[in-house]
Amino acid sequence: MQIKIEKGAQYIIDTLYDNGFEAYIVGGCVRDSLMGKMPKDWDIATNALPNEVQSIFDKTIPTGIKHGTVTVVHENINYEVTTYRLDGEYLDMRHPREVTFSKNIIEDLSRRDFTINAMAYNDRVGLVDEFGGVHDISKKTIKCVGDPNKRFNEDALRIIRAVRFSSKLGFDIDEETLSSMKSNSNNIERISFERINCEIEEIIRNDVSFLNIFYSLGITDYIFGSNKMVFDNHNFNKLAIGDSFYEPEYEMALKRAMLYEDVKENQILSSMKRLKYSNKDILNTVGIHKVLNEKYDVIDNLSNSFSYGEKKLLKDEEKSLKIEIKNILRDASDIKLAKFAIYSKFMKKKSNPCVCFSVFDDIIEKGECFSISQLDINGRILIENGFKNGITIGIVLNRLLDYVIENPEFNSRDKLVLLSKNII
Repeated sequence: MQIKIEKGAQYIIDTLYDNGFEAYIVGGCVRDSLMGKMPKDWDIATNALPNEVQSIFDKTIPTGIKHGTVTVVHENINYEVTTYRLDGEYLDMRHPREVTFSKNIIEDLSRRDFTINAMAYNDRVGLVDEFGGVHDISKKTIKCVGDPNKRFNEDALRIIRAVRFSSKLGFDIDEETLSSMKSNSNNIERISFERINCEIEEIIRNDVSFLNIFYSLGITDYIFGSNKMVFDNHNFNKLAIGDSFYEPEYEMALKRAMLYEDVKENQILSSMKRLKYSNKDILNTVGIHKVLNEKYDVIDNLSNSFSYGEKKLLKDEEKSLKIEIKNILRDASDIKLAKFAIYSKFMKKKSNPCVCFSVFDDIIEKGECFSISQLDINGRILIENGFKNGITIGIVLNRLLDYVIENPEFNSRDKLVLLSKNII
């Protein structure tokens, strides 16, 4: 069994051998290569000590000397080179009390999480697969290396990582491993939410339906702060409206909004803050969630129809649809976020959003007004026409925007001045 090693990783392995040491590519890059996938990173394990690695290569970074890791920079690409090691007792379900360097690749592989990640390879020795990684890849199984209870008590995050790998690869979790995950699920409470968040985001990105495993583990409520989450794998087909629509940041917000669909807004805020999401991620998710759960007569009617995309809207229907879309644009304050929010309505029904987006694009292209900044009047002009500065200005501008959204032809200074006096 032969793996084509990336040239920079091969150079590092060859250089270590030339200096009397051994080295292998290890972990995910071996797994991905055996599955016919292109690895993102090429990690290397060696029996050379960190100071020996530093002395051999011209440019290195001491990224994790305490745990045996040195980053070797070759042709402006970083490669993590880690000395074979054995971990001592884990104190906090993350960090071992001590790390002992080893001269044996098998010992190093024995401490890893899952069999599919516990393989090593170089062209001189071939594949090192002491724990049955190839077998488990062929069986599409996620299985712990050795005793799963030991693995999950060393680092409880591995419970969620098992779900993440399952979602990424489409593999089932081994029965004994899953049983141990259930037995040790309370250990999750000792893991930081920052670490949990990284794994959750990957699962959502891969296939949200795998989060259903959390229900069986009894950790859904602890992680999300709610047991009302919806873990269906919706069809997010970016090709339905063109590649230009694809925006990872907003797509993730859309997926989260659909997961939180049955959860109240204050609970979403609490849950996402608990999971250490950024303010921007929270605002985007809540923004889409509002539209997803708001009632819009025309948009809801369109999203309920699979064939509506082939019809031409009646004039009154198009006007009503424009008003609904402008109000969404107004609330979202972000064109892309508004588009994804509308998209969520159609994804929920698995229907065609093309007619809706045709009107959406027409609004943008014509520069039709949907925000106060687009009004042909501002606070200064209102003051010049007799209004007192203060809260009244904001109220009048918002009332004017209400009117212009429904009557775009009135967005001119003279008409708006006259309308403002009628409002008062």
